[in-house]
Amino acid sequence: MAAATTFALAGCGGGEAGGESGDAETGRIRVVTSVSKSFPFVVVQAGKRLGTWEGTGLDVQVIEGTTPTIGQIMAGGQADIALAGATTEVANAYSGLPVTVVASNLNYWDQRVIVRAGGATSVEALKGGNFGITGAGSPGHYSIEKMAERLGWSKNDYKLTSLGNIQALQAALASGSIDAFTWSSDKAFTLEQSGEGRILAPASEYVGDNVLQSFAVMDSFLKAKPKLVQKFFESYFATVQKIQAQPQLFIDVMVQDWKLDPAVADRLAKETLPKLSIDGVISQAELKGLADSVTFSINDPKVKVDSVKYTYWKDLK
Repeated sequence: MAAATTFALAGCGGGEAGGESGDAETGRIRVVTSVSKSFPFVVVQAGKRLGTWEGTGLDVQVIEGTTPTIGQIMAGGQADIALAGATTEVANAYSGLPVTVVASNLNYWDQRVIVRAGGATSVEALKGGNFGITGAGSPGHYSIEKMAERLGWSKNDYKLTSLGNIQALQAALASGSIDAFTWSSDKAFTLEQSGEGRILAPASEYVGDNVLQSFAVMDSFLKAKPKLVQKFFESYFATVQKIQAQPQLFIDVMVQDWKLDPAVADRLAKETLPKLSIDGVISQAELKGLADSVTFSINDPKVKVDSVKYTYWKDLK
């Protein structure tokens, strides 16, 4: 649980933990991402191909992490910025990691309710069913609970089965041991393309205002290099707008570099790429929703997260 996590912080100052490289206008920035080859992270993970920081003087180094290790990587002074699930980042901050959320990456709650081909034809028909989740407090778990809440189901109207990872969820869906699960659009589109699954509904209809993925920056780095951070995001969001205007750039990365099915890449470009944030703004309603999802993920009845530590990147001083 996030509430039980503690972070041993590396020493700050002029060394690695403080991110003290270069001057206020140029320098190194180390970005850790939580999922390898994740399409919403494409502008960072394929930054060299897309020219994200070309001509900026920035030396952006991308580090591969995982959702469970993001906090420790940041605390250990190995990264300055995290690009990960917003719930994870805020839960880490709540647990004592000195980070601040400064921008959204994907406000839209990109989770789809997926059933096997020939399964239920509506979310209402899933009442009494067995839903697979990776684990308690996961985005999929939250999506299902919010869906059940909106549909007026009681806890006795559905079952949850923790399976650990997407491979296990797919296998359980195919065998019929679960009736549905939720996952991001890349996997949902892939399952529809292969004929193994079908999307019933976007979970965003039930979750409402929230933030799925965001950027969090170590407070020591924010204090030392606010102009450097702003330059990073100016270039990042300019590139988001570029690939939204020229989606073939996105498709080429997905298909040629990341080996995604061309039909799935094309569908992502049409349906999900336009939802990437173009400025990083997080509304008050989204911050409220994010606080709710963090409280849910911590899974401690004594804990209620009322606010999110957020400073918009353009307002850094």
